[in-house]
Amino acid sequence: MTNKCIPQESEALLSFKASFNDSQGYFSSWVNGTDCCSMWKGISCNNQDNHVVSLDVSPSGFIEGVISESLCQLRFLTSLRIIGVQGTSILPPCLGTLSYIETLRLYLNDFGGMIPPFICFLTRLKALILFSNNFSGNIPICLGNLSSLTTLSIASNQLSGSIPASLGDFSSLIGLDLSINKLSGSIPASLGNISSLTYLVLDNNQLNGSIPASLGNNSSIEILALNHNKLSGSIPTSLGSLSMLSDLDLRNNQLSGTIPASLGNLSSLEYFRIKNNQLFGTIPPSFAHLSSLYEFDCSGNGFNETISSSSLPSSLVNLVLAPSHYQLISETFFHNLTRLKFLHLSDCVLNISTTWIPPFKLDQLSLSCMIDGEFPTWISTQSSLFLLELVNAGLVGEIPSWLWKTSPLLRFLNLSGNRLNGSLLSNTSIQMQLEMLDVSKNALSGSMPSLWSPSIRHLLLNDNLFTGNIPPSLGRLSQLELLNLANNNLTGPIPVSLSNCSLLIVLNLGNNSLEGSLPHELNKLTELYSLVVHSNNFNGSFLPTIENCSKLQVLDIGNNLFGGEIPRLLKNLLELRVLVMKENNFIGNIPLEIGQLLNLQILLLSSNHISGAIPHTIASLQAMAIKNQDGFILSTSKLSNAVLYQDGLDMTLKGTVEHYPYILSTLTCIDLSNNELEGEVSSNFGNLKGLMLLNLSMNNLNGTIPKSLGEIRQLESLDLSRNYFSGQIPAELESLSYLGSLNLSNNNLSGSIPQGTHMTSTFEESSYSGNPYLWGCPLPKNCSWPQFAPTLDPPISIKKENKSIEYTWYKISLGLSYGAAFGGIMSLISIKVSWRRKYFDKVDAILKILFPWMKNLRL
Repeated sequence: MTNKCIPQESEALLSFKASFNDSQGYFSSWVNGTDCCSMWKGISCNNQDNHVVSLDVSPSGFIEGVISESLCQLRFLTSLRIIGVQGTSILPPCLGTLSYIETLRLYLNDFGGMIPPFICFLTRLKALILFSNNFSGNIPICLGNLSSLTTLSIASNQLSGSIPASLGDFSSLIGLDLSINKLSGSIPASLGNISSLTYLVLDNNQLNGSIPASLGNNSSIEILALNHNKLSGSIPTSLGSLSMLSDLDLRNNQLSGTIPASLGNLSSLEYFRIKNNQLFGTIPPSFAHLSSLYEFDCSGNGFNETISSSSLPSSLVNLVLAPSHYQLISETFFHNLTRLKFLHLSDCVLNISTTWIPPFKLDQLSLSCMIDGEFPTWISTQSSLFLLELVNAGLVGEIPSWLWKTSPLLRFLNLSGNRLNGSLLSNTSIQMQLEMLDVSKNALSGSMPSLWSPSIRHLLLNDNLFTGNIPPSLGRLSQLELLNLANNNLTGPIPVSLSNCSLLIVLNLGNNSLEGSLPHELNKLTELYSLVVHSNNFNGSFLPTIENCSKLQVLDIGNNLFGGEIPRLLKNLLELRVLVMKENNFIGNIPLEIGQLLNLQILLLSSNHISGAIPHTIASLQAMAIKNQDGFILSTSKLSNAVLYQDGLDMTLKGTVEHYPYILSTLTCIDLSNNELEGEVSSNFGNLKGLMLLNLSMNNLNGTIPKSLGEIRQLESLDLSRNYFSGQIPAELESLSYLGSLNLSNNNLSGSIPQGTHMTSTFEESSYSGNPYLWGCPLPKNCSWPQFAPTLDPPISIKKENKSIEYTWYKISLGLSYGAAFGGIMSLISIKVSWRRKYFDKVDAILKILFPWMKNLRL
């Protein structure tokens, strides 16, 4: 076969191929000596002159490589599509010479930096698609010069700044997608000049200001997505002129006012979402004529007038309402909604008679309304239910037996946050094939059922009154991913059979009365993300149980009877973010290897018998060294059906235990309090720039307080009390402007408290008390203290041993006795210990009367 491919272009393509690590074999058909036009994957040529006019690199996965300049030799390219390239940072500037390019699709790549300005020279461009890269900086103003452009998508990047008004100069643009960036400022009114526009997608940015009334001029627009921004003001009445509009999404903004009646003219409207704004009033009666309306979501607003079903068209399939002030909704509200399939009501009071038969057959029912009574019997008529949620609805009484037979299609059942009581199930299996059952936060009692739907993935029975053992039959649930039995009254051991649940990602057994050791077989649960067994009676060693759980991020074994030394093999749990081992019987040193847990953000080892020095490697915990990091709720997205599990945590703050219902990635804490740690605190602690809470109280630590603690600018709580720190309080602590809790009491600190406004005005006397040679506000020592303080000779150190303390007071008392001719008495009391102690007590009382500043001196 005669090769049609032009040799120079064939060589350029082979050079382009050589710049990739083609482990997938995507370029396997690109063989030197064969025809690139007919035999090479992703290549198309012009039939007239055989020039390469189209290059499509779209592997099934990601490939590593760079976009080499050899690509620029394909001068007659009209279409270039490259996706899934990792490892490249910039596009070659010479691409700006490809003057015939009409379609440029570069997405899901690893490009960085700003959008290359050379793109503005590609004047023939009709489609520019650059979404899901790492482009940053501003949108180039010159893009408005691409007069032939019909599609512009630069979504899912890191773009910032404002939207250039020049984008309104497009005359042929059909689609504009700038979503999921960091764009700010107002929406340019000039965008209303693009009469050809059919979709405008600006969601998930930081846009503010009002919605331009000029957008009502885009008569061809079908999709308008402005959701998840900071837009304010009212919804323009001009949007009622968009006769082709089918999808209007204004969710999660700060819009106010009422819904314009003009929107009832949108005869093509199918989706109307205005959730989570500040709108009020009623649904305009004109909405009743929207015969195409499929979904209506106005929840999370302030609709404080009666919402009438007469305003809703019978065409509705999805209805999401959350009227304010718990409005009363009766069965007459639903009279016209015969096609309804999805119903979500919240923030209302549902008043429906027991004999009501709905006019619809729902697929999904989600009610967070106040029902305040037994189960609504009308639910038994919904034989097609796939999802049923009755959350925080005030339900009382027992779960009716008919519920388990209502719909054979039911997969998700959530009855959490009610007042349901009685047993959960009789000793029979559930007829339906449930995938998720959540009956948490009720008052269900009795023993746990032993028979379950074999398809169940998420089982949440936490926060009830269940008693007895965990049934071994749970080990038969081969699909189980989440098991939460926390906060019950369960007893006995953990059944070994749970190790058969190989897909288990979350296991929470906290706050029960379980006992025994953790089964060694649990190390088969290699998918575990979170293991929580705190507040039980477990003992023995824990690490062999989880040594193979390399994906573990949350480990909470606090408040048990575990003992022995802290295992060095913890270093193998490299994904660990939360480690709670407080209130156990651990002994020995904190292993140096703890510093290898680079993702660790919370370390709680308080109330054990840990001794030795604090390892310097703690300063290597990188997750605590990052300041001003992006915050997200610590959770796992590995669970099926997009279920997110959020871990909670109990932490001691200001001497009281506080419960955190979820853990933010920005929450960083080290608590080593109430142990037997000794030695000095390393100055390397200053490396932990992102640390928020540090508690080293109730140990035997000594030396000076490191000045480097003043470098931890995000520190909010610092507790060094009940140790043997000496020297002055570092003036550097004054720079901790976020510090809201400070306790340096009961140490050997001396000198003046730093007299900046923060240290003296924010904290009370209790933060500094119990330091005998510390003075200054807010301690109750007057301004004369510094004048006579130098004349006193403080003891070299106040040690733990009673003998050393007695000896110090012995010297003081001898001096006082000498002037009063008590030398003979002193010789006697120096012989008999009991006499000496009584004498010291008298001297102590006299001294504290004469010198009030000595009242805080420790004996």
